[in-house]
Amino acid sequence: MKHKVSVIVPIYNVEKYLRKCVDSLLSQTLKEIEIVLVDDGSPDASGEIADEYQKKYSNVKTIHRENGGLGPARNTGIENATGEYVAFLDSDDWVESDMYEKLYLVASKENADIVVSGHCDFANDKAMVKKQHTLSGNVYDTPNSIKNVRKNLFGHSPKDQEVEAFPMSVCMSLYNKNLLDKYRLRFEKILSEDTIFNLNAYDVANKIAFTEYTDYCYRKEEQESITKSLSPNKQTEFKEFLITLKAIASKEDLECQIRAKRMAIDYCRLYVGLVDDANLGIKEKRKYIKKFIEDEGLIQCWKGYPTNTLPFQQKFFHKMLECKCYTILLLLSRIRKIIKNMTRKKLFIIL
Repeated sequence: MKHKVSVIVPIYNVEKYLRKCVDSLLSQTLKEIEIVLVDDGSPDASGEIADEYQKKYSNVKTIHRENGGLGPARNTGIENATGEYVAFLDSDDWVESDMYEKLYLVASKENADIVVSGHCDFANDKAMVKKQHTLSGNVYDTPNSIKNVRKNLFGHSPKDQEVEAFPMSVCMSLYNKNLLDKYRLRFEKILSEDTIFNLNAYDVANKIAFTEYTDYCYRKEEQESITKSLSPNKQTEFKEFLITLKAIASKEDLECQIRAKRMAIDYCRLYVGLVDDANLGIKEKRKYIKKFIEDEGLIQCWKGYPTNTLPFQQKFFHKMLECKCYTILLLLSRIRKIIKNMTRKKLFIIL
């Protein structure tokens, strides 16, 4: 059977969630589907569970590899995928039963290189909110139109106020396998690898279709994301990503370069938030932030941003950044989180 879609699932320490993830793929209404499970050296029983599925189902392929991270695991999946299109599914998430049939139909009808959807946030397996993609219902098939869409991947425009970030994840999309192979589109071993991957993919795509679907089910709780843990090398990871983004933006127009600077400011806020959450004393937290903010390579990533265009909260944050007011930056982060938590509680009450 020729597979229409290959779904790549990188696996690491997810024995608690893996069966729900894989079962959602086995129940797809699109029958010509290949499931590629990539065990990234998981120390729990995830690898054994993946092997069970491979033995039982002919369209399931399990690959074991030494631990190397999310990006390299996805690359292993791409190399072993045989489908016309490739999709990515995080192993603690799941999808509705008709997701890939609907996306493949759009891909076939539009002859699109990339098809993008929205998602639905879940907490404790309860749907919180459906989020259509900001460009849902649009198709872009000219170099200029795709270029304008791609600008969003560099970050917010100076004109944007406190709006939700442009979706960067690869997990809500289909990618033409021929496109990935022709241009050797692969994931870098870097923080926010989805952003860099999409910047490269959008750069060579001839047609991108954005759908109104929200069939990807994103598990909000217990996510081991870049924004949830502070490790000793986190500063280096942030720096590598922002310098990579800056290098890509330097080949683009001024707007992309300005957007990348705004992204750097946003990541400074993320880093301060990580430090604030860490189980450290105030002196240690100040040391972490001081080392981060005074890194010359990072300073060059956000230096020169037109701060007069920023919303008030971010403008004040940027001013404290320039003045190196570390304690105030921590306080701002704490206030921001309190406001966010209050908003979430109101949302749960409504639901």
